[in-house]
Amino acid sequence: MLNEGFIQITDMNNNNMNIKKSTFITAIIIVTSISIIILSLIILALNNSSNSNLLPSLLSLNPFNNDKENKNNEQNISFNNNENDNADDNYYQRGSIGNNYSSSSAEGKQVQKEFKQHLCGSSFEKISDYIVEYSIPYPCSQPVGIAIDKNDSAWIAATWMGHLIVFDPNKNGYFSEFIEIPNWKTKGIFGSMVWGMNFDKYGNLWFTDQVNNAIWRYFVSEKKFEMYKVSTLGAYPAFIEFDREGNVWFSEIFGKKLGVLYPHLVENNTSKGISEYEFEDLVKHKITSMGPVSISNNTNNKNDIVWFSAVKYPDNGSVINFNITSKKFNIFELSKEAGIPISIIEDDRGILWINDHATSIFFTFDPKTNQTKKYSTSLPSTRITSSLPYFNEYRDGKLWFNEHEGNVIGYFEPKNDTIVEYHIPTRSKIWGNTSNPLQFAIDSTGSIYFTEWTENKIGILKSNSIDKIPIFINVSKNVIELNSKEEDKGEIIHISLYNNNETNNNYSQTDFKNDGGKVKMFVSSSISKSGRLFNITGNFSNDEFLISEISPNTMPYNLTLDIKPTKNVIPGNYTLTVSARYENSITYSKILDLIIR
Repeated sequence: MLNEGFIQITDMNNNNMNIKKSTFITAIIIVTSISIIILSLIILALNNSSNSNLLPSLLSLNPFNNDKENKNNEQNISFNNNENDNADDNYYQRGSIGNNYSSSSAEGKQVQKEFKQHLCGSSFEKISDYIVEYSIPYPCSQPVGIAIDKNDSAWIAATWMGHLIVFDPNKNGYFSEFIEIPNWKTKGIFGSMVWGMNFDKYGNLWFTDQVNNAIWRYFVSEKKFEMYKVSTLGAYPAFIEFDREGNVWFSEIFGKKLGVLYPHLVENNTSKGISEYEFEDLVKHKITSMGPVSISNNTNNKNDIVWFSAVKYPDNGSVINFNITSKKFNIFELSKEAGIPISIIEDDRGILWINDHATSIFFTFDPKTNQTKKYSTSLPSTRITSSLPYFNEYRDGKLWFNEHEGNVIGYFEPKNDTIVEYHIPTRSKIWGNTSNPLQFAIDSTGSIYFTEWTENKIGILKSNSIDKIPIFINVSKNVIELNSKEEDKGEIIHISLYNNNETNNNYSQTDFKNDGGKVKMFVSSSISKSGRLFNITGNFSNDEFLISEISPNTMPYNLTLDIKPTKNVIPGNYTLTVSARYENSITYSKILDLIIR
C-alpha cells in the first residue's frame, strides 16, 4: 500500500533502489490515488526480453520523515529540524544544475544514471498545431508548479535544483530569469514538490515546499525570499489561494488540516502568523488525504468560502467548505458512487466542478441539492486505461483541466455539452506515452501554460489556436433511454461530422505520424470509472476514415452509433461521450444523457 504523497513508486524490496538493466524496457504506469490521489504513481517496469522480469521500482518516499538540520542559512532561511541524524546528507542535498551554470547549486547531487530516463526527459521540443513545447535549459529540472504574473510571464518551479525560472514570451530566448531559492532541499531522486504557486495583489510570488514543510514568499521587486514554517510535522502544504483580504489559505495533504497564513503577522523562519484548523473528527469516514483549496467565485456569498476535499481512498470522500467569518466547517458526504473528489472549482452558478484523479471521470456537485452528475473524458490515446483528470479552473464559461495520464489539456463547455481535448506532442514511452503534465496556468489572453514534470519542458496551448478545431459533430438526440429489465433493442444515434474548412486550409504538418488526416471515433461513458462501456455495447457504422472524405462545405459526413444494454446493466443516470479524434492531436466530443431504467 502506498504511504507517500504526490510521488510514490513502490520498491518491491523496500530498501532496494536499484533498477535492473535490460535491453528492451517498457514501463507500465499503474496510476492510483491512495494517499493524496493528486499524484501517486507506481512504476512497474517490465523487461520485454525472453526472460521477462518485474523490475524493481524507482523509490519509495516517506513524507513523515521530516528534515535534518542544515546549518546553512542564506538570507536567514533555515530548515525544519526533525530528521533522524543518521540520514544521508545527500538524500536531501539540492540537485545540481550542471557545472556550466553560475550557481551555488552547480556542485549539487546528480540524478543517478539509472533514473535519468525516467526523470530527465529523452526527447527534443515538439510542436503540434495547437501546442508548442520549450525545453528548460537546466537538465533534470523536474518542473511542477507554474504561475502567471501581471506581464503574462510564466514562473516555473524547478523542483530538483531549487530555482524559479521565468519564461517571457516577449523576449528572445524565452527563459529570461533563473532565480536560485536559498537552502533548497530534495528528497531522494525527487525534488521538493511545489504544487501551489500564486502571485498576490502586490506582485509577490507565494509557493509551497514539500520537504521544508513550509510556504515561501518571493518579493519580486526586492529579489528577496522569506520562508514560513508549518507547525504540523510532515503536513505537506501543497496548494494556496488568497481570500479577499489577501490572506493565504493552504491545504495540508498529510497534516489533514486547513491552514491560513496572515502576511502582516508572519516572521521569516518561524510559524508565527500561521493558523491551522482541524476538521478530521467532523468527517464520518477515515481521511486518507486532503485535496487542493479553492476560494468561492460566487459573488452572492457575503463572506469568503474555502472549498476543499477530504478523501478516503479507494472508496469515496467528502466535499467541505469553511466559512472564513464564522470559522465553521460544513461537511458534504458523498456516496461511494459519486467518485473520489480531488480538485474543486466553483462556477458562476454556485455549482462545484470536481475531478476524480483515480479515474476518467469529472463531476458536478450542487451544494443546495446534494446532487451529482458525472462525465467521462474521451478514451486516452496513451497506454493508460484511465485519463486521470487532475486540476481544474473555470474561466469564461469553460472548465479547463489537465489529464495526467490522458496527456491532454482540455476544456468542457457546459452550455453546449462539448469537450475539446488538445493532445500534448511529447509522449514518453517509459511513462506509458504521457509527459506527466502536472500543473497549468492561464494568462490574460487565454493561453494555457503547463509543466511536463518528467520531460524537463513546459508547453503552451496558445489562445489563437484554441478555436481552430478541424472537425465538429452533431448528434440526433441529447438523451438516450435504455431498459435494464426487458430485452431492449437499444438506441441508434445519428451523428453528423463537419469539416471546418477554414481550419483545415491552414493545417500544417506536425511531427506526429502523418495519418493523412485520419479521424477515429470513440465512445465512453460515466457508467464505469475508466470511461469504458460496461454492460452496454456501442458500435459505429464506421469508426475510422479520412477527413478528406468529409466535404469541406455544409454537407456533413453521416454515420450511426448503436447503443445496446446487456442483461447485467445497472439502472441509473449516466452520461455518454461521443468523440471524434483527429490526427491524434485534438479530440472533439459531445455529451449525451444516458438513462437506464
